[in-house]
Amino acid sequence: MCGIAGFNWKDNAAIEEMAGAMRHRGPDDSGTYLDDNVSLGHTRLSILDLSPKGHQPMYFKNLAIVFNGEIYNFQEIRKELESFGYGFTSGTDTEVILAAYHRWGDKCVEKFNGMWAFCIYDRDKQTLFISRDRFGIKPVYYYLDDRRFIFASELKAIRKHHIDLETDPAGVNFFFYQKYIGGDLTIYKNCRKLRPAHSILFDLNTKKLTISKHYDLEAEIAKRQDIAVDDRLEMVEEILSDAVLKRLIADVPVGSFLSGGLDSSLISAIIAKNKKDFDTFSIGFKDESYNELEFSKIVAEHIKTAHHYEYMDVNEEVMQQIISAMDEPFGDSSVFPTYLLSKITRQKVTVSLSGDAGDEVFGGYDTYRAYKLAKFIPAPVAGLSRLLVNMIPPSDKKVTLGFKMKRFLRDFDAGCNRRHLNWMATFTESSRKDLLNNSFIPDEQLIPCGSEDSLLSVQLNDIHNYLAEDILKKIDLASMQVSLEARVPYLDYRLVPLVLSLPDKYKIRFLTTKWFLKRIADKYLPRQIVHRTKRGFTVPVSSWIRNSDLIKEFLTGRRYYEGGPVNYERTQQLFNEHISRKRDNARELWLIFVYNHWRCKNR
Repeated sequence: MCGIAGFNWKDNAAIEEMAGAMRHRGPDDSGTYLDDNVSLGHTRLSILDLSPKGHQPMYFKNLAIVFNGEIYNFQEIRKELESFGYGFTSGTDTEVILAAYHRWGDKCVEKFNGMWAFCIYDRDKQTLFISRDRFGIKPVYYYLDDRRFIFASELKAIRKHHIDLETDPAGVNFFFYQKYIGGDLTIYKNCRKLRPAHSILFDLNTKKLTISKHYDLEAEIAKRQDIAVDDRLEMVEEILSDAVLKRLIADVPVGSFLSGGLDSSLISAIIAKNKKDFDTFSIGFKDESYNELEFSKIVAEHIKTAHHYEYMDVNEEVMQQIISAMDEPFGDSSVFPTYLLSKITRQKVTVSLSGDAGDEVFGGYDTYRAYKLAKFIPAPVAGLSRLLVNMIPPSDKKVTLGFKMKRFLRDFDAGCNRRHLNWMATFTESSRKDLLNNSFIPDEQLIPCGSEDSLLSVQLNDIHNYLAEDILKKIDLASMQVSLEARVPYLDYRLVPLVLSLPDKYKIRFLTTKWFLKRIADKYLPRQIVHRTKRGFTVPVSSWIRNSDLIKEFLTGRRYYEGGPVNYERTQQLFNEHISRKRDNARELWLIFVYNHWRCKNR
């Protein structure tokens, strides 16, 4: 992985400062390119061709590039380009991207299998072309006013310009609704994200910025539906295996996260079947309701990998470190164990494969099961059940049946996509209105929901929102803090539309999630791993709030609320209810803590 940055004027000190702010993304090398109209910066984590030939910015004829990511099929593209007469001096995918852009222009991204965020400067045309991969594995942020265009892998690099960045109420509302900031929003009004599957063309002369979409997932799903189902099922298994093996390409050591859950276990098993002396990594927690280390040990023994693990706990020092690294509020607390896992993984390898996105693609979430279940429950029964379920007392344990039942019934009468979003939501619309007062923005304005009622529509909702700006952002944030490259095989662009095109029964069958993926996994893994209850990678936030002086300080100190949108009195009510165990407000309080901490550090 790497960090990229740039802007539309010449300033060596400024571009070096931007690159320096992202040194954790690329500790092995750094470089800049400047002319009268542009400054580009790069920090490099060396993965392919570790020699100086891989240095960036890299040049080809009239083009210069800064690139963050990996193109796994670059060798095939290189051979095609060589047939057209192109020559290459390095063993990098970066050089292939440059030549591909020279040959095919912005259509080159359609050939790439990988993850990317890159900027290509065309000196002749005086343009900057910036692209983000199909599913948003790698981030791109940008700032634009009437004369300045600035982009970077992280907002902290843009902030080095000391520009006036005003908090965006839409970003704040999105955060308190879904615990992340989605769409093209950021926490700042005049900064935006480049959406997944989109590209920017910025004209340096006219200062005109044009955004275009280079990949349409829905259209790709429709194309696959013309293929016979049996053929699709066979293709899924073949492509999944190939996707995993393609992501082993590197000139540095490669390993795999292994939580003991289905997704990471299957990826590790596929690797182990094809590669000897392979390293896998996991962490354990002292709280047994959160600890899954024993399952990862079972898998490692079964597939015979060199398994590395540690028992670790999230302490206040780790909290401070990760929250301080956040460019904007991010409320997914699983970023902490992901960071700890990345930390022990980086001790042995530079690249690790991850099981993320298996749930979104193959149908693994409880909300998908709830979608199916809701079809069979009459509304009056749901209403009566809601009254009874709300009497269940709160618990500090991992996500309980009582919690799931409350979430399932809370918005039972809403449309399927809104019901799904509200299940994932931390604050309900009414509670968020109480919390944010005059800054409140309704749910529908943040994430509009269509009327389509299907499991596929719910999965697409997740892929375009939750996956892109929560799950993938978490992986990037946690792994990049320790200079570890994380790769996501389940997001191979050949695999995703193929699986999503399958009939529902291959995803959810008799309330069994990821039905077809489990059929594949049965060939690789013990039955107790394949068919065990999903637990997720979560942490004991509820007890943290009761026991952490750091969290208490940011929740109860009135000074952290001054001039901000969060209602102090409402927060104290939530805090007191939680401390007295009258109600489990852990998820709501956690977001307020994260927001207050971020705001204190970024004023």
